[in-house]
Amino acid sequence: MFFKYIKRVLPLLFICSIFFLNQSLTTGCDTCGIGGFGGGQGGLRGQSAFSAQTQEKNQLSIGFLYEYQDWKHNDPIKASLQNDEGRHGHSRRSDSVYNTVIGYGVTDKLTLTLQFPFVTRETRQTEDKDFIGQSERSSGQGDTIAFGKYRFYDKLFGATAILGVKAPTGRTTETDKQGDRFEPEEQPGTGSTDFLFGLAVNKTFGKFTANGSVIYQLKGSGTQDYEFGDIVRTSLMGAYTIKERGKYPGMQLLSGVNAQFMEKDHENSEKVSDSGGTTVFFSPGLSSQLTDKLSSSAVIMLPVIQNLGRDHQEVDSNILFSIGYSF
Repeated sequence: MFFKYIKRVLPLLFICSIFFLNQSLTTGCDTCGIGGFGGGQGGLRGQSAFSAQTQEKNQLSIGFLYEYQDWKHNDPIKASLQNDEGRHGHSRRSDSVYNTVIGYGVTDKLTLTLQFPFVTRETRQTEDKDFIGQSERSSGQGDTIAFGKYRFYDKLFGATAILGVKAPTGRTTETDKQGDRFEPEEQPGTGSTDFLFGLAVNKTFGKFTANGSVIYQLKGSGTQDYEFGDIVRTSLMGAYTIKERGKYPGMQLLSGVNAQFMEKDHENSEKVSDSGGTTVFFSPGLSSQLTDKLSSSAVIMLPVIQNLGRDHQEVDSNILFSIGYSF
């Protein structure tokens, strides 16, 4: 009786959320968006760390995930004055991350994924008084991510355990036009080894599929004696099938509420006041199964709530695009 009721109500709630909720959740200076693990939201089946799906046994998949994060304008002069007070003021413009994602189904229940990002960060000069507001860019290899997903339950609903690591392979020595080293938040890499622990569940009700997940990222000490705060990410995504699977191109309408709770960063073992907090976005999007082996998705993330530490710069929007092919 309960599942019959849910089956009728959830699609209606999903459609209503598209017009009224407008929410999803993410933040954090060392990450570019909530879709940053695997194939993104609605991407290639089984790759995303936020999905309980796993790939089929011996299935190899290769995907591309593009993330663009636009920051709200923060006056470089104001940020420079914050730096004079010993705080962390920034005037970031945008972050772009180009991810190559490789997944392999060891069994039908176990999937291993590798992700190789290339990061470009656009910002304005806030440190050198003679060049305040000057456009700056740091660019280079980001931190490699490896994670595994094990589907340990698949009866009334699907449940998958997630375990992974982020290795300090990214560049941490990028310098500005004056030859000064960028701050840790503006580097392509973090210099830290992080560990990921999580759980994802899903349930299908006819044409509607619900995915829920929670992932904890335990941060290690990084470059320049800087340690980013631990992050808890939660996600609730819905997918409504407009065109049935097997009839190509298939199409799904996406909507989600995601949450990211970030602890304060530490520099030289002291808390950074302008860090940490919670951000909420609404994430409408589309996912398409172009052929039996080729899929893609596009999601835009619009902020609703940004309760950040002190004067932390806010995010204006995120865009996620993914495309993948399975062999």
